[in-house]
Amino acid sequence: MRYVATRVSGPAEEPITRGEAKLHLKIESGQTDDDELIDALVSADREACEEFTNRCLVWSNWELRLDEFPTDLDGEIRLPRPPLRQVLAVRYVDADGAKQLLGSGNYLVDDRSEPARVRPAYGLQWPATRQQMGAVTVEYVAGYPIDDAGSPTDWSAGVPKPIIAALKLQLGHLYRNREAVNIGNIVTELDLAVRWLLWQHRVTDYLISA
Repeated sequence: MRYVATRVSGPAEEPITRGEAKLHLKIESGQTDDDELIDALVSADREACEEFTNRCLVWSNWELRLDEFPTDLDGEIRLPRPPLRQVLAVRYVDADGAKQLLGSGNYLVDDRSEPARVRPAYGLQWPATRQQMGAVTVEYVAGYPIDDAGSPTDWSAGVPKPIIAALKLQLGHLYRNREAVNIGNIVTELDLAVRWLLWQHRVTDYLISA
């Protein structure tokens, strides 16, 4: 079965603030010449980390599209880009071609598993769908816990420390080596350090064969 997960919106903030990035890069807070570059590198750094780990670091809205409800493993749907915060809706196109919203009482969500799992409620089955691409859509929110007790909200509060460390290591590498090819420098050790920090958080078990 083909899984297509798309980020619909977010994140509101990056896991590393501009101030934290400049502190790590040893740039004076009053020096603003590279602020736009730093912001772009922080975003690219986070996106690369998410692609490698198959995770979502900061709260974002996602949409998972399936051609049909799965029939194996008790109809289990696994939601890419953990950790899951909330399933917002399960929608489908019925056999007559009408768009339907499946009531939340018709399915169960296991948000402690990574990736999170969605199955029909006890004694129920997924409804029949029209045979078409993207007949099933699951809307959900993913990302690590935040700390909104103070102001501003700390969007990276729940991101594991090894991931933050890897982001900062890679940020330093990107900032100091701005060319696609870096001749004369050995960069393998840094790459291994970043991978070592991220590997324990990598998720691969979300594709299911129908």
